[in-house]
Amino acid sequence: MTAAIAPTSAPSSTPVQRLKQRPDPIRIAMAVWTTLVLLFMFIPIALVVLHSFNKGGSFSIWSNATSTKWWGELFFADETWSLVVRFVVIMVLFLGVPKLVKRVNGGINRHVERWAGVTGFVVALVLNWILTNGYRDIFRNAGLGDAMRNSFIAAFGATLIAVLIGGLAGVGLARRPGWWTGPFMAVLFLILVTPEIMDGIALLGWFVRIGQLPGLGFFDEGMVRLWVGQSLYSSAVVTLIVRARLAGLDDALEEAAADLGATPSRAFRQITLPLISSALVAGGLLSFTLCLDNTIISSLVSTAGSSTYPVFVLGAIKSTIKPSVGVAAVVLFAMTIAALAFVAVVLRRSGDSSSQIAATMTGS
Repeated sequence: MTAAIAPTSAPSSTPVQRLKQRPDPIRIAMAVWTTLVLLFMFIPIALVVLHSFNKGGSFSIWSNATSTKWWGELFFADETWSLVVRFVVIMVLFLGVPKLVKRVNGGINRHVERWAGVTGFVVALVLNWILTNGYRDIFRNAGLGDAMRNSFIAAFGATLIAVLIGGLAGVGLARRPGWWTGPFMAVLFLILVTPEIMDGIALLGWFVRIGQLPGLGFFDEGMVRLWVGQSLYSSAVVTLIVRARLAGLDDALEEAAADLGATPSRAFRQITLPLISSALVAGGLLSFTLCLDNTIISSLVSTAGSSTYPVFVLGAIKSTIKPSVGVAAVVLFAMTIAALAFVAVVLRRSGDSSSQIAATMTGS
């Protein structure tokens, strides 16, 4: 006789499994909150892009119709497209150099691969600068165009100063503390909390006085004032970022390098710089962003011919703001995102660790 086999019933789910199958209200709430925050952040940007194509004569009042006439009011189409084409062609040529070297030599040259993109970007930037008279020839609206140029030049120069001063100051605070550490930190925090209007007034008086001294007349130049004035706050930010990076790291590697006979400069280049490279990049990007939209200090210390885009907009609000101002805002935003993307690509191609990134930066 064969025994009848009773059909097995599917095992019932346990309480833990049933709990996992239920929708998590906390996750749903967090997803909804994140979506609302993103919408709150990016809807204004989307509206700026939309109003840059406004057919009417006001940036803030939508005319219910789109047009590209305000892009044509700001840019000369022929010169602008020629600039873009030159830039793309140069970048493509330089990015193809590593493949050409690989085919000729039969192997990959790491230095060529790392530096090809950066070199192409610099060459394209400088060549277009020369061919377009400092990018002036692409602008139909000279006043707004010069304001955009000045914003980028001022932000770039101030960022270089901030990274140099802030990087060295951060290393000094983390690796050479002493009696001066407390007062120096107090000065840094004082810079961060001081109202910007007070900084601007103080800098204006200081620039006027120091510009009268022999050999220091260059402080009367508007761009020099912008570099120094905008780097004040940014230098403090970079200092704190670099100090925080080094404060949590053991200095045994630097001491070992000294014990092995490495000079201070070599130890800094091969040990300290790899440790702070990520902090320098982060501080530089944050500094560039802060300087690009600086308004109060820029409006107080800038001179004729060195007004930045925020100062231009501040003066334009006294009358009807044309949509061309929105066009400039869109271009500045796009170029900023492009710069961040370029830095990200360079860092990714430089290596996966801070030491590899520093090796690229130092050429070792």
